[in-house]
Amino acid sequence: MKEFDAETINLLTIFIVESNLIEGIKVDPVLIRNELMSGEKSGHAGAMLFLQKLAKNKKHILTEADVKKVQELITKEQGEKGLDRPLKSKWVGEYRDIGVMVGGKICPHYSQVPSLMKNLILQIQEWQKRWEIFEKIENIAFLADSHLDFEKIHPFADGNGRTGRALILYLMLYMDIKPFIFTNYDKFLCYYPPLQKEDKKIMRQYFYQKSKITP
Repeated sequence: MKEFDAETINLLTIFIVESNLIEGIKVDPVLIRNELMSGEKSGHAGAMLFLQKLAKNKKHILTEADVKKVQELITKEQGEKGLDRPLKSKWVGEYRDIGVMVGGKICPHYSQVPSLMKNLILQIQEWQKRWEIFEKIENIAFLADSHLDFEKIHPFADGNGRTGRALILYLMLYMDIKPFIFTNYDKFLCYYPPLQKEDKKIMRQYFYQKSKITP
């Protein structure tokens, strides 16, 4: 018996392909689909299947270990599959110990990352415990804010974009929100602008648009 239906496999396949394209990485959609269908436990496919399973368990809330595991699975395959940007082992599944930039802006010093991530994850955990009392638009606004906060922190040496988008998919599934796909086409039109400007209002508008909601 297949654990995931065709619709789920298709969603995850497109999500992975587009998320990689945003980072300038090309992956074979046929390979990704086959990995998903076979229940692959490693790589980007393994990360998405891991999160998809977590989303079904409403008693489980996101942990720091979950976040690190997703980044580890996604970035570890960069070297194994000969993809661009092979990552040093010390940065796979662990927070960065170097400075990084996003959208031309310097991210918080690496010494601040553990406490910033602890606070962000705590906020997400508290929302997961109460999401059912909020309207859909409020939940989507929270997801937009959380995504921007995660990317502003940029907790890892690499894989922040792909990890951050994967976590949003997980939270959408957890909150029974029909997930949308961050596409490469969106990148310069409406996805990068709120990241570069660190503007939550613009990011919320992007999430509303993708979710087909009028605020």
